[in-house]
Amino acid sequence: MESATNTKGSASWWRVIAEWFRLWRTFPVLRVRKMPRQLRLCESLSLGEKRVVAVVQYEGQKFLVGGSAHSVRLLGRLGPAPDFSELLTEWCERQR
Repeated sequence: MESATNTKGSASWWRVIAEWFRLWRTFPVLRVRKMPRQLRLCESLSLGEKRVVAVVQYEGQKFLVGGSAHSVRLLGRLGPAPDFSELLTEWCERQR
């Protein structure tokens, strides 16, 4: 008798789960959507003894950041990387 009751209870749970899944597919607006990340660690370099230097990007700007076990410090803002072909052209013109 107990196994028959257990089977009925199990089947009702499967119906609840199936109904929840059907509703979840029907209303995709109710799902949680993650916002795109604004902050990104581009690169980091350990300097030993709990010290690190890192390039961090926030809203398209890059920053050089230093950190230790007790502090974090902005070392500088990084601009866009120079175009190598332009630098080479300028250098060649100066050599003439």
